[in-house]
Amino acid sequence: MDKAVIDAIRKKEQLPDSMSDCEIAKEYKGTYTAARAAVNLEHKLPDQILADAMRKVFPFMRKKK
Repeated sequence: MDKAVIDAIRKKEQLPDSMSDCEIAKEYKGTYTAARAAVNLEHKLPDQILADAMRKVFPFMRKKK
């Protein structure tokens, strides 16, 4: 399991820092919580998608002026 997914699970489930990454990976491997954490890492908010699209569009619009 990726470190980023483990960190997301630790934050969402409010697990103590004393719990090792290995223990979290064993306990949450193949669970719904782990799947949601992984999906949330790759998901962009609609505002971020719009901002990325605008960054791509505006340079082309400026060149045509």
